[in-house]
Amino acid sequence: MVRQSLRSTWLERVRTLYPGYFACVMATAIVSIALLLAQVQTLSQVMLGIACVFLLALIAVYLFRVFVFTPDVWRDLRDPTRVFGFFTVVAACGVVATRFSLGGWVLLPAVLTVVAFLCWVGLIYWTFGLLIFTNERPIDQSVNGSWLIAIVGTESLAITWVLLARVQPNLRAELQLLAYAFWTFGVLLYLIFIGLIVYRFAFFRLRPSDLTPPYWINMGAMAITTVAGIRLLQVDHPAAFLVTAKPYIEGFSIMMWAWGTWWIPLLIIIGIWKYLVSRELLTYDPSLWSVVFPLGMYAVAVELLSRLPGLSFLHAVDPWLTWIAFTAWVIVALSWLWASAKTIWHSNSQPEGASEPDKGRAMNHADDLNKLVS
Repeated sequence: MVRQSLRSTWLERVRTLYPGYFACVMATAIVSIALLLAQVQTLSQVMLGIACVFLLALIAVYLFRVFVFTPDVWRDLRDPTRVFGFFTVVAACGVVATRFSLGGWVLLPAVLTVVAFLCWVGLIYWTFGLLIFTNERPIDQSVNGSWLIAIVGTESLAITWVLLARVQPNLRAELQLLAYAFWTFGVLLYLIFIGLIVYRFAFFRLRPSDLTPPYWINMGAMAITTVAGIRLLQVDHPAAFLVTAKPYIEGFSIMMWAWGTWWIPLLIIIGIWKYLVSRELLTYDPSLWSVVFPLGMYAVAVELLSRLPGLSFLHAVDPWLTWIAFTAWVIVALSWLWASAKTIWHSNSQPEGASEPDKGRAMNHADDLNKLVS
């Protein structure tokens, strides 16, 4: 009975899985990169290992969900409030590829980049087709912070194209052009989406439940755009068009960092209003990884900015930002473990403590779910 209860609980969790759960891979990998840049080698390697475990486990779970709970996956793909969460697959592969590339790997980052690119192509045209041809919801029921994950996925590919150019000299010009194209496309996409988000903030009534953790991507998207821009500036043997565009890339990257920095106090104020003033209960939610990732990416952005001429003073604050991101990762990870432990405990105790009607409903639901995978 206990085993059946645990199985049905797990199946229900997979059926209703948050489409953006790959954000935990993104968060773990970017903290690993931040620690690597801070010369904390051992801990960075540990975080990379955890990111790889998360990545492989979630690939298996997502594929299982596609084949077993196909109607639920299609429902997510047709929902404008949830479909952009799938871009975490793109960003996760991109950030992990970046970490391996910085570690000297060649083949694995290339494979992850190709996978990320194929997913990006499918998702970017699917989401725009969805919004253009089928979405009938008003803006306040469609737009949320998860839309900006599309920018994060786009910019993560811009970074990996740059890093691959270092190890593929025969394709250096093509990869540099791809990197620049993805960087600029991400910027333009951000300008479109952030305009819609600010419009919703300013002209529609917001409830505490509307202000979900993915709104931290408002800042995180700018942090990764900054990182992608600086990586373009650091290209070995830049193509002629990159040499010409260097002042523009440098100035625009710093501007994006400034805009992202502006968001941090506002996001903190929003959190205070949501959890302290409005007294919404703070519990574990998979979207909380969307807070950790921007913090880690911001730390990386500041570290890379400090290497630009005249900005070396920023290096003094980067270690603090790195450890803040790592602390946030630990808190969310422990919350995840605690929530999982409570779920298991509840599953173990539910059959004995439930009333007879409740037992019957639980057993019938478990049977229905078990039939799906039998």
